[in-house]
Amino acid sequence: MTITEATVRATLNEILDPCSITAGVPAGLDDMGLLTDIRIQDDIEVDGGGRRVAVTVGVTEPSCVLIGSFANEAHTRLAALPGVSAVDVTLADDFDWTPDRLAPHYQRRLAEHRAQVRRALPLLAVTATGPARER
Repeated sequence: MTITEATVRATLNEILDPCSITAGVPAGLDDMGLLTDIRIQDDIEVDGGGRRVAVTVGVTEPSCVLIGSFANEAHTRLAALPGVSAVDVTLADDFDWTPDRLAPHYQRRLAEHRAQVRRALPLLAVTATGPARER
């Protein structure tokens, strides 16, 4: 297996952002726009070769308490890839996430989901309180 940026992005995109799960439209770290830097280079210190992978990961909110678990999971998944000899995961300390960082296909999925929820709101209100009564 050749380790490429696309391989790294796909692997880390399997790690779901809990806020996206709560929103009802699960998305991985790449779709959320949380990967800020990816570097892949040959590992000359390893006999027979290997690739060193370095990634920088951010969060949607500076107060996110899950950043450590993101970093640990990213390290575990990348280290398990065939041909990877070393992994360095850095937490972005100057990262300001904004919704425009979302992948375009995820932005569409999220917008469709929100539109469906908005359309269902009047139905949910009637179901929760019963039919409106005349006064």
